[in-house]
Amino acid sequence: MLRGTDGGTSEADDADSLLEAGERLQRSGAWRWRIASDSVRCTAGWRHIHGCSVAPASLAELEATIAPPDLPAFRSLLQNAIAGGGGGSLVHRIVRRADGAERCLLTRLQVLCAATDRQPQVIASVRDVTDEERGEAGPQDAGATLAAAVEERIRQLAAARDEAEAASSAKSAFLANMSHEIRTPLTTIVGLVELMRREQLPAKQLDRLEKMNEAARHLLCLIDGVLDLAKIEAGKLILNETTVDLTRILASVVEMVGEQAREKGLRLLTEVQPLPGPLIGDPTRIRQAMLNYASNAIKFTERGSVTLRLQALQEEGSSVLLRFEARDTGIGVPAAARGRIFRQFEQAGNSPQRADGGAGLGLAIVSQIAARMGGEVGIEAAADGGSTFWFTLRLQKVARKRSGQLPAEMPTAAAETAERRRSDSRLLIVDDERNNRELILAMLETVDLRADCACSGEEAVAQAAKKRYALILMDLQLPQIDGIEATRRIRRLPAYEAVPIIGLSGNVLAGVVDECQRAGMDDFVGKPFSMDALLEAVTRCLRSSSAA
Repeated sequence: MLRGTDGGTSEADDADSLLEAGERLQRSGAWRWRIASDSVRCTAGWRHIHGCSVAPASLAELEATIAPPDLPAFRSLLQNAIAGGGGGSLVHRIVRRADGAERCLLTRLQVLCAATDRQPQVIASVRDVTDEERGEAGPQDAGATLAAAVEERIRQLAAARDEAEAASSAKSAFLANMSHEIRTPLTTIVGLVELMRREQLPAKQLDRLEKMNEAARHLLCLIDGVLDLAKIEAGKLILNETTVDLTRILASVVEMVGEQAREKGLRLLTEVQPLPGPLIGDPTRIRQAMLNYASNAIKFTERGSVTLRLQALQEEGSSVLLRFEARDTGIGVPAAARGRIFRQFEQAGNSPQRADGGAGLGLAIVSQIAARMGGEVGIEAAADGGSTFWFTLRLQKVARKRSGQLPAEMPTAAAETAERRRSDSRLLIVDDERNNRELILAMLETVDLRADCACSGEEAVAQAAKKRYALILMDLQLPQIDGIEATRRIRRLPAYEAVPIIGLSGNVLAGVVDECQRAGMDDFVGKPFSMDALLEAVTRCLRSSSAA
């Protein structure tokens, strides 16, 4: 069987089986060229035709076996096949190394991209047609039958690849729709809870709200885990980088897991060394990784303490290598499980307590986040029991002032700024869900911003044509025309070339942010969002608009 230099196999190996089975037939052979690694593999039949004991290992060595007058035609055939992703055939001459005799060969080749590894390669069948070219009688059917079988198998593999790609697209569309449908009601739940928590309510009702919020956040974590897994499988885990305050992120993680630690009687400690800054990173992903480690440490620790440590390991020019640790005094991780615990759906396995530890997605996602940010993950056993889970991140320093993430209290502080004095300018909220419109209105009113509402994309375009709004909050999935198309049409209106438009969506899969930017949106806020996150984006865009 033809294999690459790395020893890997692909769907094309089925074609190899057909080819090598034909080695017993007269004057037939085959070769494969892996384009990326420039590695060539030839069958025994190919070597027999060419009369050589050592097969070529690269394309250049393969071309050296072709008679020089026919080499340009061979190269043209190969280049055209690669450019078009197809195949072709060519009759050319070789000089047998064994006896110096000139022979005519028919080479049929096909460019193949296996669905599993996406590594392009060329696979070819070769048949000695010297007697046929001379008009002499000879075996006619063996090589032709073999070549036809190979071509048919290649067509089948191409069809299977297309079917796999269609299934992948269908899965992405399903995940995008489910993400939107689940996150939309969660936006209302989380948002209303946040608004009510700011009111003067009895302690008992506040406690119930806190439990409701905790349940909603847990559901959101499960949804995010499934979606992140889909992104990882597709290689589309994207980062939304901005200015990050790592100390603040760690403080928010401690706040989120603090009650969980207190209920178990655990001491929750933090150790933060001085950090250089400011730095650029994805605050959501960094918080997700820290929270996963902290939650796991508390979950599997019955007594003692959990220590969260953040430190700078190395500072080089414009970047900093950071290390985050979650050290616990819990049940530990068996040595046999440490090598696989960061794989998808894996757990430590041989402890009843750890067997109830969830779906096994969190650590795999942390591993991907760390890798995307130039770091690694690992686990170390403590001498006195327990474990230390760690990950590293390489973040870039801020070279100049950026309009990145702003402190959560910024909307309140913005009361004295110029953009807040423009509060008589109205905003436009575009969302087909009444509860979401009312929620966003209530959030804006807390900072004295007023807004009109539209229930569809067409209605939004019509309202924008009649009145110039200071900012538009645009949901993406709308009736009639969606938010992307509505944005394009609004951007064509003379008064809306520079008006900020913020996209809102529960579809947070890869590519959505890029699509919003191409349509002309200035920012994107994923659902469900906190009030601070929404007001931060609104205030930032209003500030940029007023300064323009």
